[in-house]
Amino acid sequence: MRALVIAAFAAAASLAVPANAATITSYKVAGWNMGAYTNDQTGRFSHCAASARYQNGLLLLFSVSESFRWSIGFSSQDWNLREGRSFDITFNIDGGRMNTVRGTAVTNRLIRAPLADSVELFNQFRQGLRLVANVDDNSPVTFNLTDTNVMLTEILQCAQKHKSYVANNDNRSREGDRDFGPGNNNRVTQPERNQQPNSNTGLGSGGVRKDNNLDNRVARAPDRDDDPMRPDRQPEQPPANTPTVGPTPESRKEATEIATDILRRANFTFEFQKPEQLTGDLRDKYDTVWRADGILGTLRILTGARGASIDKLRGELIADDASSCKGKFASGAVPAMSGSQSQSIYTSCEGQNNWSVYYIAVPRRKGGIYLLGIAGTGEAAARLQNVANAYRTVALEVLER
Repeated sequence: MRALVIAAFAAAASLAVPANAATITSYKVAGWNMGAYTNDQTGRFSHCAASARYQNGLLLLFSVSESFRWSIGFSSQDWNLREGRSFDITFNIDGGRMNTVRGTAVTNRLIRAPLADSVELFNQFRQGLRLVANVDDNSPVTFNLTDTNVMLTEILQCAQKHKSYVANNDNRSREGDRDFGPGNNNRVTQPERNQQPNSNTGLGSGGVRKDNNLDNRVARAPDRDDDPMRPDRQPEQPPANTPTVGPTPESRKEATEIATDILRRANFTFEFQKPEQLTGDLRDKYDTVWRADGILGTLRILTGARGASIDKLRGELIADDASSCKGKFASGAVPAMSGSQSQSIYTSCEGQNNWSVYYIAVPRRKGGIYLLGIAGTGEAAARLQNVANAYRTVALEVLER
């Protein structure tokens, strides 16, 4: 099973890409220049690319190939590289673990390098604030990772959309230019960004997506058995006579008892929603649902493949919420409490209809994961953090005691 639908053009593979390629489409998403391209020898889709130019003169780009492998690239108009030369590139995100990759000069001004097939690394790029990169022990350069959440989601959707494309025209461009997209913007580096008015200092990034109502905010826990970004993965069909996975009387009873204990300890005035009062995923997937003073809360017991990895679940939740935000999206992790194995994240959307969600994922002793969520819109979204802090403290006392 692939951890993601993207790992990189290997250095040798990048050299084998034809010198000319047709542009299928080019456009902008959240400040990133996007494009889809073909292999001119076959006329078939080759890759999608996203790029942004920074005020330090460097271009940062990402690409996803026809086989859903991903790469990172750096370019400068001032470079005069020997094509085919290899470079050691080290980088870290938000001061975290140092990564080392081997890059290749695809042209005299573009270096491209493979990235690991790693859910953790992918989510770091989506949620991080700063990338610090160093090529062949030169001075490190800092890049803002503004809107990378939306960009990486879009670039994967681009590759999925065009994966079966076959060119029927000769709209060609140099391979070294085709990753650069339709024109350049001047994205600021981190030191410069701090001087810009109205800069986004929240984790995650924004975009234009479909908006949903409050009930759908916490009803989007992915139900896939594979990785969140695998566009060619289709849900496996259950064997004949196998019951559909979903809440059972036993799981509903367990979830309701747990939620009751948490809510009473937190001094919440709440009302449980009966299954017949609910519709869609809230009815079909969640084991218990409650409301309290404009806030919607849920608890779902995830078992089997869906309850195997909290890290994987975390990425899926952020991706799904990002895709439903029509406005400015932000996400981030809440620091874990000492000794806790839980993970807590938040997502929010600022637009015509503001909303915020807090998720708490806790390992279940019987196996699987407890996924708790609370969401609010409008005024309730503004005060959700205080509510979430109290709820989280008590929830972890109940579930990890």
